Amino acid sequence: MSAGESFGGPRTSSSSATPFPHALPTQTNDAPATIFPSKMSSLAVSGVLGNESAVDHALESVYKNNAKEAEEMKHWIEEIRAMFTIAHGGWDEISLSPYDTAWVGLVPALDGSQGPQFPKSLQWIINNQLPDGSWGDKDFFSYYDRLLNSVACVVALKTWELAAPSVERGVKFIQQNLQKMETEEEAHMMIGFEICFPALIEYAKEVGLDLPYDAPIIVSITAEREKKLHKIPMDLVHEVPTTLLHSLEGFHEDADWEKLLKLQSSNGSFLFSPAATAACLLHVNDDKALNYINGLLDRFDDAVPNVYPVDLFQNLWMIDRLQRLGIDRFFEKEIKRSLDYVYKYYENCGIAWARNSPVQDLDDTSMGFRLLRQHGYDVSEDVFRQFRAENGSFFCFAGQTGQAVTGLFNFYRATQIRFPGESLLQEAEHFARDFLADKLAKNECFDKWIITKDLAGEVAYALDTPWYRSLPRVEARSYIDQYGVDDIWIGKSLYRMPFVNNNSFLALAKTDFNLCQSIHQQELHKILGWNAECRFGELPFARQKVYEGFFTAASLFGAPELSPARYVWARNCVLTTVVDDFFDVGSTLAEMQKFVAATKEWDPSLMDGTTEEAKKTFNGLYNSLNAMTQEGIIAQGRDIGVHLRKIWLRWVDSCLTEARWTAEDYWPSFDEYLEVALPSIALEPIVLCTMFYLGEQITDEFVSDPKKLRLMELVNRVGRLVNDIQGYEREDREGTRNAVSILMRENPGLTVEEVIGKIRNTAHEAMEELVREVHQPSPIPKSIRQMHFNMARVMLLFYKSTDGFSSRTAMKDYVRQILFDPVS
Repeated sequence: MSAGESFGGPRTSSSSATPFPHALPTQTNDAPATIFPSKMSSLAVSGVLGNESAVDHALESVYKNNAKEAEEMKHWIEEIRAMFTIAHGGWDEISLSPYDTAWVGLVPALDGSQGPQFPKSLQWIINNQLPDGSWGDKDFFSYYDRLLNSVACVVALKTWELAAPSVERGVKFIQQNLQKMETEEEAHMMIGFEICFPALIEYAKEVGLDLPYDAPIIVSITAEREKKLHKIPMDLVHEVPTTLLHSLEGFHEDADWEKLLKLQSSNGSFLFSPAATAACLLHVNDDKALNYINGLLDRFDDAVPNVYPVDLFQNLWMIDRLQRLGIDRFFEKEIKRSLDYVYKYYENCGIAWARNSPVQDLDDTSMGFRLLRQHGYDVSEDVFRQFRAENGSFFCFAGQTGQAVTGLFNFYRATQIRFPGESLLQEAEHFARDFLADKLAKNECFDKWIITKDLAGEVAYALDTPWYRSLPRVEARSYIDQYGVDDIWIGKSLYRMPFVNNNSFLALAKTDFNLCQSIHQQELHKILGWNAECRFGELPFARQKVYEGFFTAASLFGAPELSPARYVWARNCVLTTVVDDFFDVGSTLAEMQKFVAATKEWDPSLMDGTTEEAKKTFNGLYNSLNAMTQEGIIAQGRDIGVHLRKIWLRWVDSCLTEARWTAEDYWPSFDEYLEVALPSIALEPIVLCTMFYLGEQITDEFVSDPKKLRLMELVNRVGRLVNDIQGYEREDREGTRNAVSILMRENPGLTVEEVIGKIRNTAHEAMEELVREVHQPSPIPKSIRQMHFNMARVMLLFYKSTDGFSSRTAMKDYVRQILFDPVS
């Protein structure tokens, strides 16, 4: 339609061709009137999401033809639920650190007797030396990690004159590899390395270890340490909680530990660092510090990790990974419990990796903010103010020497969950995006906190497909390829987070994706058969967009039990495209008027006297809506036909109004245009009809609920405006109505670029309001709110740089990935 182009956008020449091969056979004569089987609908109506037993039942029902895979999925789901149970029980899973365990081993007996306070930790060090004589992560070789751990371990053993052969082998490894640290990527240097490593070297001298103390790398790192210590005001270190508390062992001889005791965390640690806390015990017999170390040794069997606890970090990153992999629906109860826990400790000044932290960081705060806001918790942009520098930049920790890519990446993702008026987040988004784009362009997407499988790929996806135009299943397909089961985190030493990175997450995600895809392909087969039965392919004016329409259905409603919603959504996508083309180029004004009258009366006989193409178009709509009405009886337990027809009548009536404008060469005002053009974008027949098939009971009163109507209005506004921006040049040549051309007439002093900028800002404002309405507590069911939001995302994806719906190729790769290419 001229000004009122539908979801499908304008029709183009040769648009009936499809770029997708008929990978699935089309049906011509046996497409059922009612497409989805009743068992699918009953699953949807039962509300399986978030119900553990219902999810298990759904697995058994919808995967019955894939019993082996279904059984495997149940096993992985149980494993992941067990992880949540452990996490909720206060146990954080993290690998052990030889470096920190060595500092624990250095603590002398606190009762004044000779020998170590923790001899079993020294035995753990002896037992965990690697075959090459080093200590560290056995599966990933980093010179920084191996040398820091190895120097600490040989110092601890030599201090107590234990395990001379182990010390000898460790010293030999250090001698042979020390200078090779120069070959390492500086971004992967351990936390506090330039402070802590030279301190260990001094310790090694004191105990008489035979190391190359004049080696250039030691001289260089020691000089850097002196430079940094010269800049550190020790008075500040003793008075105010800073990140330096985490690395106190690096200058423990220079610290006044009696003064520092007031900066202990509530659990007795110094910023949750076992090494720093053990260093305290070298100087002060403090019960709180001792209890912290004893608790860790009991928990981890005589060794300690590099940081503990990591409760907020573990909970948040587990949720993030499950969400991005597209399998969070299996764990809604567990996720809710985790987020309740995080919110309990979420402060207005932010959070860190552990509860009750005296120091906050941008990375954990960003992850917490984003996930809490997405799930309806009350969080404010003000939490980020303390991370903003006077020059307008943002930092993760005060006094940091460099930015971490993952910290700004998580910050960037958080800024997009923006409500109207949140100017700080808008400013922050520009800063974070520019930083990430620069790093990606320079091939510098490696990080100081983690060594990942494909951080560059994650960043590239996020920049190209921001959250507000990223469809859930599209993101899952991308992240399945990027997720690393062996990603390694960088702390004082390298460490693993087995509840964040593991094979169970990935195996479940891959199997679920492929099984869902196989179900989607069967459904697509039926949709193609329905399209053929309607004979829409015989209409010379009608685009054939079954694949694109079903792609959006599968991308938004991927779970097998949502089959009814997919069928209704996909058919309405096709129907709106065909009917839009009928009003645009396939009919006369008189035929359009008859079409609207026939829709109003729901009477095909009123199409008598029109062309066969016109009758075929109306009959396709008539028969399809009648079939959906029958399906609605199963889904809702009553006749919803009047609602479906009313939704469609509102749309075709707006199409007729626009056709009259063109025929009469009438130019409406911008406000008058929007009143008609918002419904004419054809999103209402797709969204509002599908609403009845999501498993929610929809009352007659809810259909006209003002809050729900406002959601739809915002979706229409976003869709209409981005559609008009992309269609302006073509429609201007044709002399048809469009938001851009109308505003140009009303504002002759503005350039096209300025008008498009104003329209784009208006669309952004509508999207921000939609984000708020969808992600704040509401009486409207979450599934319905999310469906509205996802339709806006569909429009922003399809129209991000062109008319992606009318284009024969723009969405081709997306469609293939989601519908045809399984994950390996």
